[in-house]
Amino acid sequence: MTRPRLRSCRLAVYRGFLGTRGFFIGDAVYRLEHSDNQYSITTVGQARGLAALFFRGEGRLSSTGTITSAGLQPNLYTAERTSDGRHEVATFDWETGVVLLNDNKTAALELPTFDPLAVLWQFYFAPPEQEEAEFNVATTRRVYHSRFRRVGVETVELPFGEVETQVWERTGGDGNLTARVWLAPSLHHVMVKMRLSNGRITGEALLDSIRVDETVAQR
Repeated sequence: MTRPRLRSCRLAVYRGFLGTRGFFIGDAVYRLEHSDNQYSITTVGQARGLAALFFRGEGRLSSTGTITSAGLQPNLYTAERTSDGRHEVATFDWETGVVLLNDNKTAALELPTFDPLAVLWQFYFAPPEQEEAEFNVATTRRVYHSRFRRVGVETVELPFGEVETQVWERTGGDGNLTARVWLAPSLHHVMVKMRLSNGRITGEALLDSIRVDETVAQR
């Protein structure tokens, strides 16, 4: 008789805002599933309100890979956009140390390297133990380097209550994008807030709700 295995699922809903004063522009639902040492993350985002006049359709991202003792190790990352039929892929070949990007471009692959979805859930599986975290992120078009440092603690007001968080800030890496993230230790270091800025535009994402389910799946 085939023994059933337990597959865990987390659903996290984030609301997106332009600036830091709450101009609502859209929402995104993240679905994390994992069983044994395999994981799958998918998200669907859509512009809402006035932003829907300028950004039509849905954006869909997915990441699949392996759960290791050091956290997540992606194998495949995809990005789709329904408005223009965009479909791009990044394939991680850890044996050869190469990631295949869009338009048949390649880049060197070294540990730790995440994709944009895996990095959001990395600390859920491997909580930070030091004051700094340094890693690469591979999109479908390039690989860039980031270094974050824990800069303090802060209470964040969420729709379901106040949550104590650790504040992490990007202190170095490629490009001119600044970033600050708020991780909640009481929620297994799930990111509850994020702020990104390129010097001209600032955007924020705030956790709206989170749900944990466990289902039994047959082999």
